[in-house]
Amino acid sequence: MLGMIRVITMADGDAIAAHGNMIARAFGLPVLSDCIPNQPHGIYDAATEALAVPKIVDLARRLEARGCKLIGISCAADPALDEVRATVRVPVIGAGAAAGHVARAASRKVGVLTILDDAPPGLRRILGEAYVATDQPAGVRTTLDLQTDIGRTAALAAAARLLERGADTIVLGCTGFATMRFADVLRRRFDAGFIDPIIALGACAAALLGGRP
Repeated sequence: MLGMIRVITMADGDAIAAHGNMIARAFGLPVLSDCIPNQPHGIYDAATEALAVPKIVDLARRLEARGCKLIGISCAADPALDEVRATVRVPVIGAGAAAGHVARAASRKVGVLTILDDAPPGLRRILGEAYVATDQPAGVRTTLDLQTDIGRTAALAAAARLLERGADTIVLGCTGFATMRFADVLRRRFDAGFIDPIIALGACAAALLGGRP
């Protein structure tokens, strides 16, 4: 079973399970999802990431104790990835790292669409010389901002700018894009590759745990 850590605090069980359900549907894996406490806007800068790290580590321990054989961190910045790997005995996959490796395997010209001021450092390292550029939707600061009409319009414009700058594949560098199924929206609009970080995480989990292709 995959234990999925959501790094935004939510009360609704269906919302907490949304990313895990995407993986379950795509790869046939059992998923147990939970979220960290007291971060209703998630992680969007260094300060909120620092607050989240010990919470993510604690939740990873609890998911392992509940029988999870693999831990997934549902954030493209991969917060606490090293700390969790040092704490639990099961494999740990970060959504950003997974998406970066998929993009690097598929392309030599990769852009990153993110809500941050720059690409997450771990993702940037993985992309290496394949990295082209980063862009950010105007006016979007948190993952919740993406769920608005203004956020979606700004994200489309940012994706178009990345393609104009030479990217032929774009990593969606925020798991909020997975929530809104934005990769599908982009594929209908543009002739390019778009990597959903949750699907990438699920593909890695399926490779480790088994599951339908």
